Amino acid sequence: MKTRIVSVLVLLFIFYSQQTVAQTDEFYGDSPACSFTIIGEITVTAFVKGYVEAKIAEWQQKGEFETSAAYQTRVNEQARNAKAQELTTKALDELKKLYSSNIDWNTIELGRYDADNQTFLIQSSIVGDFAVKVPLADAPAFKDNWNRMKFLNSDYYVLNNKLVLAKLDIVNPAGKRFSYDSKQSMVYSTSNISYNFKPIEVEVKQDVVLTGQTKIESKDITVGKSDVSVNIPVNPQTNEKTFVLIFANENYRREANVPFAINDGSTFKEYCEKTLGIPSKNIHFSKDATFGEMRSEIGWLTQVMAAFKGEAKVIFYYAGHGMPDEKDRTAYLLPTDGFSSDYQTAIKLDYLYDRLSQQPAQSITVFLDACFSGASRDDKMLAAESGQRAVRVRPREGSLKGNMVVVSAATGDETAFPYKEKQHGLFTYFLLQKLQQTKGNVTLNELSNHVISNVSRQSILINNKSQTPQVNASPEMQEKWKFVRLK
Repeated sequence: MKTRIVSVLVLLFIFYSQQTVAQTDEFYGDSPACSFTIIGEITVTAFVKGYVEAKIAEWQQKGEFETSAAYQTRVNEQARNAKAQELTTKALDELKKLYSSNIDWNTIELGRYDADNQTFLIQSSIVGDFAVKVPLADAPAFKDNWNRMKFLNSDYYVLNNKLVLAKLDIVNPAGKRFSYDSKQSMVYSTSNISYNFKPIEVEVKQDVVLTGQTKIESKDITVGKSDVSVNIPVNPQTNEKTFVLIFANENYRREANVPFAINDGSTFKEYCEKTLGIPSKNIHFSKDATFGEMRSEIGWLTQVMAAFKGEAKVIFYYAGHGMPDEKDRTAYLLPTDGFSSDYQTAIKLDYLYDRLSQQPAQSITVFLDACFSGASRDDKMLAAESGQRAVRVRPREGSLKGNMVVVSAATGDETAFPYKEKQHGLFTYFLLQKLQQTKGNVTLNELSNHVISNVSRQSILINNKSQTPQVNASPEMQEKWKFVRLK
């Protein structure tokens, strides 16, 4: 069946790509048909590109009864780009319909029922394995009627350039509907129990080891993003005077990468837009930022603060490497083109704090998912990985002024760890969790208490090491920072 689907997709792609082979020789080669027959599969991007190019080639032809002036008005760069976006959506819809129509749902197999979690595991070599919620009362009939089920309303999303099942309705003969949604996490567990009792009326000597045991193996099936990356609350209000600068430095040129930093930054940006109601034009998001890019973006933020003359609220978020200067124990943010052994290639935290406090503001909130002891997220020393002498340093506190509050991921010589199961930094995960739970209606005191409590506990449980977030406020804020709200 998989071969049949692939063949149909290849044939349709070849049809579209051959319509514009003169324009696409450089991308597809001399023989599009030959090249994709050899590959044996077709990516979503390849299909969409072929579809769009074929349709655009047809659309941009000058009509027999179309004047040159009318043609130039209709066909231009802006109109062509808009048409391409429109056709891209249509191409994805066509591909999803084609993919779904060629799936033989009769080949899908039903696994055993998990009565504890009330889920069935459904297994497929085409769309993959997934769990469906079936109440205990409906489970026997669901199994008995499996071969008579109807599979309706399937939908898909794009992952790694392939189509992945997003939604599916399974309807029994009586019309009752059971739905799968990739945005909802499901748990399916199986239990394997073996018994090995002592033989009756047999004397067990001291050197005989009994092997009787109960073995329970659990498998959690989570489809899609982390729980804090879906169902992000939406706030209808708009905070026009709040401005956000986000740095997500994950891929370093000379240092170890920072796992999940880009996911941290991009998800925090979504919460700023949707939950905190901050317009996208007020948010600058920079991933894998260099030294020059970081300096420039900090300059942008200070210019905005100057223009709003004390009326602006500012949020600064950073996920990436931090590092210390061993001589004076000052802390730095490390750009992706910087050297952990050369503090002059990094952004000094005191520089950041000084620039942000030069202009008045309602509030300045700084979130730092980084540690400044010289360790990476996997707790290895940055300098050691570069072949340099590695010393764990306890950095001194930066000098805060103005209405500034800094919430950082770790204390002193601790490490800011990742939360691998959730694909976020441990600090950022619980920061987002509280914003999700409260829909953004939370004070900095409530937010920081949640983060500190949960990060401290989870780090011991999953990393066997301590990580204690901390809050520092400027003298001007004193106790006022506790009542500051991001929303």
